[in-house]
Amino acid sequence: MRMKALFLATLLLIGCSPEWHIQKAIRKNPELLKQTTMIVTDTVVTDPIVVKDTVIISQVDTVEIVKDKFRVKIMRSYDTLIIDGGCDSDTVVRTITVSVPQLVSGESGFQRVQRYTFWGLVSLLLIGIAILVVRKSVSI
Repeated sequence: MRMKALFLATLLLIGCSPEWHIQKAIRKNPELLKQTTMIVTDTVVTDPIVVKDTVIISQVDTVEIVKDKFRVKIMRSYDTLIIDGGCDSDTVVRTITVSVPQLVSGESGFQRVQRYTFWGLVSLLLIGIAILVVRKSVSI
């Protein structure tokens, strides 16, 4: 009797690994590993670049050239030529779609009953072992 109880206790206390349980759950319900798509927005802001230079010429005039984000302004004031130019700051936005695996877990009522039944049986087994030990010590 003692060997059977010891063998049964050993079987109940040795459990399966978490990986085994996850694999079994995935086999029962493959939707646990459904893919979730996330959108990641990456933003890069470039600094403005400014270049200034001066050339001496005569007469007064101003010329401004703007193309996309680049601008050049040439101002002539009598014998001085002022050149002001540069690129305005720019923002580059890049959208990337990334698939992320997601493990959805949810305990069903059946799983809850199984868990409580297991721990109830373990408790009964421990109580039975304790009663056997007490009876043995009282009868000696």
